[in-house]
Amino acid sequence: MANSPSPWQRPLQRFYWHSVLALTAFFVLGTLLLVLLVRGKLSVLDARLALEVGGPVGLLVAGLEVYVYPQLFARVRLVARLGLGMLLYLAGFWLMLFLIRRIFGHAVDNNLLAALDAEGFQSWRSLAIRPEGTAFVRLLTGYGILSLFTSLLYQLSNKIGQPALLRLFLGRYHHPVAEQRIFLFVDVKGSTSLAEQLGNERYSQFIRDFFFDMGAPIVAHRGEIYQYVGDEVVVTWEWQPGIAQARCVRCFFAMQQAIDRRRDYYLRTYGAVPAFKAGLHGGTVMATQVGAIKTELVFHGDVLNTTARIEAQCNALNSRLLLSAALYEALPQPAGFQFRAMGAFPLRGKAGTMALYSAETR
Repeated sequence: MANSPSPWQRPLQRFYWHSVLALTAFFVLGTLLLVLLVRGKLSVLDARLALEVGGPVGLLVAGLEVYVYPQLFARVRLVARLGLGMLLYLAGFWLMLFLIRRIFGHAVDNNLLAALDAEGFQSWRSLAIRPEGTAFVRLLTGYGILSLFTSLLYQLSNKIGQPALLRLFLGRYHHPVAEQRIFLFVDVKGSTSLAEQLGNERYSQFIRDFFFDMGAPIVAHRGEIYQYVGDEVVVTWEWQPGIAQARCVRCFFAMQQAIDRRRDYYLRTYGAVPAFKAGLHGGTVMATQVGAIKTELVFHGDVLNTTARIEAQCNALNSRLLLSAALYEALPQPAGFQFRAMGAFPLRGKAGTMALYSAETR
């Protein structure tokens, strides 16, 4: 079973491809913008440059950012990382020159380089045949700027998530906004003893592998990773997507299946398999961007505190997954899951009691 293909690889690969296509589109639009800024207008030939040159080169740069660099950066030291990264980006630049020669080799009347006052180059054909002088430097500079901003966009997207990044660009969180959200707090059990057993470095690698394996199930169930806190990952959904098909519940058990499939790897590498528990709750929270020196998207409200308290009850109630009664009543009760009323319990720091339900697969 450990070697069988994961059922979440397809949505995860779809997520990566969406990232590649979005970055490629950004690179093409950036190419158009740079040409427009230089010339003050766009010709048909310049549009061809953006589509037929910027497209393939943007696809290469996006592929490097999404597929190559994450693996490369995890395995080599900083100096080698920078050197290899520069070589790969230079390969992208020479691909750009090659495409210019192939596409514009027979074009005669394009005067973009004349507009740049580029040492007598009068066409893209000239640049392709003799890639030198001011035109060459400006083309390299433009490529470098586009590559840098493409890389920054992807890193920012990884930092806060694609949906949240889009909302930030649209200015949604410049002021506090009320949102209906579901939160899933997932915490590794026995983390203190594991840290003592493995030591700091191996325990850090253990948690890193655990978080990595959580990614595919979360993407497959349309969740957003809100934050990592120590050995805990917090996942969130907007209310309707999280409730639909009980995705917020299915996500937890998909996480468990993902770890089960990697059981042999964890035993072989660390001598232990991650065991984890979780709490689920939802309601109204305030979403906003905070900070001056370092900005971050945060959610405020009693919902998060309550979810953390629900997760803390898992050990006492001997349950892998606990959810609030309010969330349970909103779920569609899908087949394949068994919910059990656990009773009403006081939660630390909260007045009164809260009814909780446990969830298990049938």
